[in-house]
Amino acid sequence: MDKAISLVKGYFTGGNLFVRIGILILFFGVSFLLKYAADRGAFPIEYRLMAVAIGAIGLLLFGWLLRHKKQTYGLLLQGAGIGLLYLDIFAAFSLYHLIPPLPAFALMFVISLFAAALAVLQDSRSLAVLGFTGGFLAPILTSDGSNNYIGLFSYYIILNIAIVAIAWFKAWRELNLLGFLFTFVVGTAWGYSAYQTENFATIEPFLVIFFLFYVLIAILFSLRQPKKLRGYVDGSLLFGVPLAASGLQYALVKDFEYGISISSFAIGVFYLVLAWFLWKKAGNALRLLAEAFLALGMIFTSLAIPFALATNHTAAAWGLEGLGLIWLGSRQNHLSVRAFGLLLQLGAGILLVYGFIENLFVHNTETPFINATFISALMMAVAGILSARLLATDFSGSKKWEKTISNILLIWGLAWLFSGTLYQIVRYFDEKWLVSGFLLLATAVSLMFIITALRTKPQWKQAWTVAIALLPAMIISALIQSDAVLGLNIIDDHPFRYGGWLAWPLAFSVLYAVIFQLDKHPLSTSLRPIIHTLSALLLVIIITWQGAHQLLFYIAQETAWAQLWFAIPATLTLWFIMKANNWPIKNNRNHYLQQTGAILAIYLILWGLFTATTYGSSDPLPWIPLLNPLDITLVIVLLTLYKGWQSSLRDKEFIATISLFQPNQSLFAIGIAGLTFLWLNFTLFRIASHWFDVPYNAQGIYHSNLVQTAVSVLWALSGVLLTIYASRQKMRVVWIAGGILLGVVVVKLFTVDLSSLSSLARIVSFLVVGILLTSIGYFAPLPDGEEG
Repeated sequence: MDKAISLVKGYFTGGNLFVRIGILILFFGVSFLLKYAADRGAFPIEYRLMAVAIGAIGLLLFGWLLRHKKQTYGLLLQGAGIGLLYLDIFAAFSLYHLIPPLPAFALMFVISLFAAALAVLQDSRSLAVLGFTGGFLAPILTSDGSNNYIGLFSYYIILNIAIVAIAWFKAWRELNLLGFLFTFVVGTAWGYSAYQTENFATIEPFLVIFFLFYVLIAILFSLRQPKKLRGYVDGSLLFGVPLAASGLQYALVKDFEYGISISSFAIGVFYLVLAWFLWKKAGNALRLLAEAFLALGMIFTSLAIPFALATNHTAAAWGLEGLGLIWLGSRQNHLSVRAFGLLLQLGAGILLVYGFIENLFVHNTETPFINATFISALMMAVAGILSARLLATDFSGSKKWEKTISNILLIWGLAWLFSGTLYQIVRYFDEKWLVSGFLLLATAVSLMFIITALRTKPQWKQAWTVAIALLPAMIISALIQSDAVLGLNIIDDHPFRYGGWLAWPLAFSVLYAVIFQLDKHPLSTSLRPIIHTLSALLLVIIITWQGAHQLLFYIAQETAWAQLWFAIPATLTLWFIMKANNWPIKNNRNHYLQQTGAILAIYLILWGLFTATTYGSSDPLPWIPLLNPLDITLVIVLLTLYKGWQSSLRDKEFIATISLFQPNQSLFAIGIAGLTFLWLNFTLFRIASHWFDVPYNAQGIYHSNLVQTAVSVLWALSGVLLTIYASRQKMRVVWIAGGILLGVVVVKLFTVDLSSLSSLARIVSFLVVGILLTSIGYFAPLPDGEEG
């Protein structure tokens, strides 16, 4: 295409500019004169046509005589003469019926051969282009609107025979493109304006002949290249011919049952046979051309099935043709060919979107996922993804900006894949299946791209990105399923509904397979801990969520059984992080300790703060202090958190090192101690409620003599134990904290217990607290100096 543009530009900017313009004006002037004279009936037509013929022959002879002295000028005159002869004979045959069809086409055939011979003898591309331009324009300029399409296309066959004859000797790309464009553009224009179904039998042979002509010309072009370029392929013809011919063929047979499918299969078989023949006869000499024909054959045969299911899928063919052009452009270092391939895919996308919108208003009688709409979108996705891969590879002549285009094409292809699939789900199924469908597709895509990343050489970096993109896809799926905007109803909403029982396990399996490979890949170290943390947290969330749904479905929400499950997955994960010596923990322990473990620990503290205050019913089992489900779970959680705190004191890499907040070990220890103290208090409240019928509410607990006495004793005992522990460990600050707690107990004795409790309860409170306080001086003296 760029050479054709250069030729036209050179025609008007080279030497003899006025001569060139004058010849064109003369050509149009003669054409208009003939038509004007025909309309008016002036000057006998036979003489007018004879005069034009004599003038044309004169131009030819004069130009031939000047071929040595003024070659350029002589060639221009010869071209003008050839064009006028075409015009003259066509007018005599088609407009005035002065020449029978057979002699007319015989004359045109002779002129075609004559023009081809002149062009080859003088090695003049411009003569060939100028002469054939006049020949192709002649029937257009002298048309009377009679719709004599048989005459028109018979005439074009003769012109194309001449082009084939020249292509046998010369690799003149400009002439090949000229003939191709004129033939198929004029044919398309006629088909759009005048074709009727009853014309099929007479028009189909013309289309087949033109198609075969330009396939042959594409082969001849490769054969006639210089020795060093033998096998060079003209991508415009190679992919343009099947694209244009198949588009016209589909338009001709669209009203016939399976017409498009049969046509696509026939074109595919033709290209496959041609590829086999070229490979057998020419071997490596035409390897690139044979490979291109093989690709075209596979494309068209593969499209036969989807085309059997619908009537209009030009978009899929365009998308795959665009892929073929990008492939060829990268192989032959042709930027313009690659650019045209990109534009072709863009046009295919626009056409397919139009088809999607159009189908929305049509009753859906097709089979889900086995229909041409979905397969067309799938073909578009394949074209986009493979095009992205081609442009991502370093090849001779590749541009830096093509790497950006590669990323865009990858997104483009994935967008078609996901939109086409989700469109099928929305159109043919309940939209509640949308999340599972999306998740299954994301899993399949991730698996496909991780295999691609591992097996392709050179390595495709973007494949790793697409593979790990499964993680955000899973997070999005979880958010949609949880109805994050409107609120989550665990009883009704759970991740395993509507196919989630299959989608989530598969997704996590593939995700961790991707992460396993990713740990071996030199990815940015800043991303690895984030990926591990989010994956582990998401797994804990999904397990917790699904388990809670199952429990709440069978167990009353008021019992502790329903509450304790929310801590079990997080607790087990925390123990796994601390104890496991295999992947993924072994090689990433620091990351898990610093991020995943810290977040889980904070969650467990918050869960404990909430759960410790609940009633803790153990129905249908009897409630026993410390041996009921709630207390057992809280003890396990506290032990887990304490173990984590000890780990942080040993290696400085556990919960205390959350990268975002950087809290220290002391703060975390205070959190654990506070949770333990809260749990002990509410355990006391639950004992009073379950065994002594004290109402489990603020008013009932506050006015209970038993509870107030027990609280005073518990607080005092806690303070004493703190001071004893701090004294032995030389922890001055902890001892002071215990002392403060004991001070609070003393205040409580004189402000609450003294005035509110009965005599016996008041006595017990004062005696026990007094004994405990007295023991401090002996068992837990204040440590000297700084804390240990």
